Amino acid sequence: MSQVQLTDDLLKQRSLEISAYLDFLKVAVERRAMLSAKDGELQLPLTLELTHTLKANLILLLYSAMEATLVQLLDEMHDAIGANCSSADALNAQLLRVVLKAVKKDSKSTVLSSASPLHTSLFRYWMDDWKGRTSGKDKRIDGISGSVDSLVFYEQLKKFGVVAQTPNDRPPAHLTDAALQKVKTNRNELAHGEKSFTDLGRNLAVSTLETDSLAVFDTLRKIAAEVDNYLQGRRYLAQPPTAVTAPAEARTEA
Repeated sequence: MSQVQLTDDLLKQRSLEISAYLDFLKVAVERRAMLSAKDGELQLPLTLELTHTLKANLILLLYSAMEATLVQLLDEMHDAIGANCSSADALNAQLLRVVLKAVKKDSKSTVLSSASPLHTSLFRYWMDDWKGRTSGKDKRIDGISGSVDSLVFYEQLKKFGVVAQTPNDRPPAHLTDAALQKVKTNRNELAHGEKSFTDLGRNLAVSTLETDSLAVFDTLRKIAAEVDNYLQGRRYLAQPPTAVTAPAEARTEA
């Protein structure tokens, strides 16, 4: 059974949403395409400028899927760890650093004065802090909002120990694609007013958007599979120390 079922469901829903929108775009950009309503009584020609806007809208749909996937994966990792662990000293080294940084960041934290054992208090603080973030905005405050691409996924997964740090500290090849960076850049240009929807969409071909959409979802599914393997193997837990075998004493002849 998948340990990231909610993420799997989200990806299915968002993929269907974007597939339907791409089907609409393919018709909308055809010459003399029109919107029709009330059995043809109301008709609206889809002008070239309007189709540019419609194409640019797909960038927002793709970026939304990327950010939603990351937040959902973080939710599912916290839930699984909270259900199978109760103290900070049981966590792997990467996660222990995350817990300690979270406590250090909160100057008002009372963890150190808690009556509970310190390792339990630290873990409970970290879990409660995440559960207290009830909105998506609160969950995106740690280097996520407005900047999600392959590198951000890698940084978040590395923090939990899902993936090891690579030699160049860049995402491993199977968990990255230029399409995610392209989507993020275009989304930010729209969000910050650097480009209008018409200007951005003018340079977007529907065939390219379709290719990029497939690449984005293929990468997101691979990332979700990595997290699933991580949770299935409970790799968030500290590894038991390796037993050291004492060397056999050399025999001495009487």
